Amino acid sequence: MSGAKETPRQKMIGMMYLVYTALLAMNVSKDILDAFDTVNNGVQTTNITLSNQINQKYAAFEEQYGLDQEKVGPYWEQAQALREEATDLINYVEALKWDLVKKIECDKAETPAEAISMALERGLLKNTDTLRNGRRIYDINTSKVKSRDNYNRPTEYMMGNPEGPGNGGKAYELSEKIRHFRGEVVKAMGPEHIHEIGLITDSIYGTKQYVMDQGYAESSLKKLPLKGEYYGAKISYYPGMTDPVQDSWEYNNFHHTVLVADVTLLNKIISEAQTAELNAVSQLMTNIHASDFTFDEIGARVFAESGYLLSGQTYKAQAMVTAWKNSQLTARVKLDGGAEKEYTSNAQGVIPLEWNVGVGSHTYTGVIDMLDPSTNQIEEFPFTGSFVVAPPAVSVSATKMNVVYRGIDNPIAVGGGVGGEISASASSGSLTRTGNGTYNLRPGEANEVTINVTSGGSSLGSMKFRVKDLPKPTALIRNVVNGQVSKSALLAANRVEAEMKDFDFDGVHYDVVGYTFRYKTKSGTTKEAKANAGAFTDEIKNAISQSNVGDMFVFTAIQVRGNDGKTKTLETPIGVEIK
Repeated sequence: MSGAKETPRQKMIGMMYLVYTALLAMNVSKDILDAFDTVNNGVQTTNITLSNQINQKYAAFEEQYGLDQEKVGPYWEQAQALREEATDLINYVEALKWDLVKKIECDKAETPAEAISMALERGLLKNTDTLRNGRRIYDINTSKVKSRDNYNRPTEYMMGNPEGPGNGGKAYELSEKIRHFRGEVVKAMGPEHIHEIGLITDSIYGTKQYVMDQGYAESSLKKLPLKGEYYGAKISYYPGMTDPVQDSWEYNNFHHTVLVADVTLLNKIISEAQTAELNAVSQLMTNIHASDFTFDEIGARVFAESGYLLSGQTYKAQAMVTAWKNSQLTARVKLDGGAEKEYTSNAQGVIPLEWNVGVGSHTYTGVIDMLDPSTNQIEEFPFTGSFVVAPPAVSVSATKMNVVYRGIDNPIAVGGGVGGEISASASSGSLTRTGNGTYNLRPGEANEVTINVTSGGSSLGSMKFRVKDLPKPTALIRNVVNGQVSKSALLAANRVEAEMKDFDFDGVHYDVVGYTFRYKTKSGTTKEAKANAGAFTDEIKNAISQSNVGDMFVFTAIQVRGNDGKTKTLETPIGVEIK
């Protein structure tokens, strides 16, 4: 009668029962009978505890049903059907137990009422109306049973006369009811739990491997009509025997056993039935929540404190399966394709990941192992992540010198040379990547521009620059030294030019687009000529050709146009004296 989920107390009771049964062939002493009383009282106490636990479980189940009838309804209906089956079996065993005692101890009573009155008077029954979970309980005080060592009449009642099935023995009817109830428990819990259920009568149940592991030959296995590969094997209490009566559960438990042992055994059957009921109802409640666990709605996620670090800083992240907490998880992780390492979750189901590694880009892959409560199988949830470690850097800048210029590409360096994980953008104008951490900034018309730097969506900081127009160039004429030049050298120069001096930007240039040429003749007359480009006009060339030593020429109102496309007038004229 043992099951896979018996408590230590139940195991002790079962062991004592087997020992006491083995001693029945001997002269049964009062000490042994008293020991049976002790065991029976212990079983009855266990039954009260189980009854209370079952009552609480059904109450919690009913509360869940009240909150969500649509979801809980199918499981609640199964629980109610199981409750009815358990009630039928337990009521039957209780009535059988009382009927057995009544026939032997109250055989002179002419009516059931008279028998109960007699039992109460003698202390055989503790009361007449004990109900637990709607089940009538007969609490029999075995210490008050006068014929507790009688085994002839109990054997006749339980095994029939002559002994064997079909001869009125109640043990055969009992085993059939137990077999039926066990099948209902299997339906509720699922065939995968079949070997966890007690109440074994004429077969052992389980997977093929499980049954064979218990010592049964493959030839003795019988496939059961249940979903899945489940088998049974005939229990043989006396190996080699072929007698269908003596080689049976009924014979082994109720043949030539004393009355007190029968009462104890029947109470133990009630205990096993309640244990099976409690486990089945608990499994049904578990199935309610297990149905919420759908793999297409969850997945592994990694939450990092930052995806960009400086050398010496520790990368920290948390990996977890979303929408699931309070379960211990294990993650198997490889960093940069290296050796696999295990990480364990905290009490909230979050798995901390930490690395302190060198400069560069790093990637990692991992798998979270998680138990699916609906299948009791380990499921795998893969995840990936990456981060960048930059070299240590200190930025020092003169706040008054943070200037960029319109119309040209201003070189900008970002991130100290760490590659593509870093992104930069400008608040105005355009910013174009030119290399590993380098950009060209071409400002717009705003007077300020801000460069924003990010990595993996996280801000790494910003820098504000003032925007200015390009500075004006210096006007010059080639060959002029200290304001003096020969007539021939001046004619050879042939133009006014503009030059950027001490300006570090490459590619910046200005073109002279106009100026005014002024000079004074020998007669004292002042003349001027206009030019629309840097080159000398014919009029200017003639004036220079006809000049004499000491004559003065002035190039003024010089206009230039640079890379920014703007025309500017230079304030400083060029004065030339012919030497």
